[in-house]
Amino acid sequence: MAESVEKARRRLPTLLTEIARADRLYYKENAPEISDFEYDCLQAEVKAIYKKFPQLEQAMKVGSDLRNGAVSVPHLSPMLSLSNTYSKEELFEFDRRTREACNGGCAYLLEPKVDGMAISLIYENGRWVRALTRGDGRAGEDVTAAVQTIADIPHVLSYAQEFSNESSVSNEAKPSHASIPSITEVRGEIYVTREDFEALNAEQERLGQPLFSNTRNLASGSVKLLDVEEVKRRRLRFVAHGIGKIDGDFSTQEAVRRWLKANGFPSFPTIDIAETAEEAWAFIEAFHAKEHPFPFVTDGVVLKVNDRRQQLQLGATAKFPHWAIAYKFEPESVETQVTGVTFQVGRTGAITPVAELTPVELCGSRISRATLHNFNEIDRLGLQIGDWVVLQKAGEVIPAIVRVNTARRNGTCPIVPPTACPACGAKLIRLEGEAILRCPSIACSAQTRLKIIHFASKEALDIGGMGAKLVDFLVHNGWVRTVADVFQLWRFRERWIATEGFGETAVDGILTAIERAKTQPLWRWIYGLSLPNVGLEAAKRLAETFQTMEALQTASAEALQSVPLIGERTAQGIAAFFKNETNRAVLEQLRKAECFDQMPA
Repeated sequence: MAESVEKARRRLPTLLTEIARADRLYYKENAPEISDFEYDCLQAEVKAIYKKFPQLEQAMKVGSDLRNGAVSVPHLSPMLSLSNTYSKEELFEFDRRTREACNGGCAYLLEPKVDGMAISLIYENGRWVRALTRGDGRAGEDVTAAVQTIADIPHVLSYAQEFSNESSVSNEAKPSHASIPSITEVRGEIYVTREDFEALNAEQERLGQPLFSNTRNLASGSVKLLDVEEVKRRRLRFVAHGIGKIDGDFSTQEAVRRWLKANGFPSFPTIDIAETAEEAWAFIEAFHAKEHPFPFVTDGVVLKVNDRRQQLQLGATAKFPHWAIAYKFEPESVETQVTGVTFQVGRTGAITPVAELTPVELCGSRISRATLHNFNEIDRLGLQIGDWVVLQKAGEVIPAIVRVNTARRNGTCPIVPPTACPACGAKLIRLEGEAILRCPSIACSAQTRLKIIHFASKEALDIGGMGAKLVDFLVHNGWVRTVADVFQLWRFRERWIATEGFGETAVDGILTAIERAKTQPLWRWIYGLSLPNVGLEAAKRLAETFQTMEALQTASAEALQSVPLIGERTAQGIAAFFKNETNRAVLEQLRKAECFDQMPA
């Protein structure tokens, strides 16, 4: 016994450290490195140890905090997570316990488990006033500004009027009051559709930016952005599935769902009830076997006791309700071999390793490549060229390597990070605390097209007519190699006009737009230059603080870090950008073109 306790005591710190790291990467850095299944396995092992050795539970705890500077607001009623299982036996054991506590009789409402981000919407006197993340279940992060970009969330509820005019809504779906309640919490999930996820990743790839790892991570990261315009670009959606606090109540969970639909909330298309565990299991098997018309990614089925009085009777722990459980599907996986690793250069110079694979079929797609995100991920996997790896589709969308099958390792060779940019040969840099290698040169050929597209985009210098196709033409002809060359395009006017598909009107329109861009405010120039980790809001804060490009260029890392939204890592990246000789030469070219003389702060 003593030996088992000691073994568990030694194992716990490792498990908790891995869980804490996974929480940090998921909740704070928006860059998870392990799958849901692997995370659940870690949690299950901790739970098993605590159950066997309860004396260890008080000694070690694991949790996660809200973002630094985030506003934490108490929930009006606890916003609990769901306990989950991958086992039919555990699901039937849940049913046995539930029926025993309910004296034998209960039915379940069955719902798709949405692979999104849980959110709570607070309505006061029928008007939407706030949106909160789950947080620790007692209080969540106020993300109202970001969530207000979602068009399909009703801003006003109309309880009595809606029900009095809707004969299809049964009496049980009416709350036990005649007027609009003073407080209502609506619970649901924010998600990104498969179609939008693929379109956003195509855009990320076109711009040379890192791909989003999965739909849930994209949703959770997006609602925490301060840049509302960027949130709008992420195309978030919402689906409602429950309520928290409300003045009055409903007799069943089914009635809650009908009421949500009657008040205009997006909801699941069908209401499915199972009277027994066998019926629930048959539904789960059928659900898993068929392709679904849902716009969101699903990763399981949720069972909720339908009778809300029984829900109260069953109660909850500090984390999970006893009246609900999520049955999660194990992700489909396949083995294939890594034949090589290539290195892609993004718009900001980030070097992304990509595994080249022996082509294999997975979830109906033929997969031959998988991003490795960064070199820390390669180290975590212990990956080598020639390894056999287990491949899964993260959130049913993009392929991800989840582990190496070391038992099949034979004749492999290590993956060596490059020291020079594979495109331009510049010496790569790695900022302190960052897992990403970067090419610091603004004139890097691999970055040229992407940087100029970004530079001319509506969000940056807003040069009308200079889209991706035109930039391809200009780069192909050798007329632009850096962003400074954009302001020298007038030299090629006659040759440009004579090119098929253009003409004097089109060319002069673009040249006029380029000249007009010289007067754009400073923050647009800062954003357009593709400084590492600097988005629109950060660019605006830098412009407010330094007022001129020269002041920003000569600012120390300490001065940069004093600016709101600029952390230590970003400050180091900005300072390194302006110290690079090639970048300084490009800035000098822009000055000679009288760009910085005309721009307002």
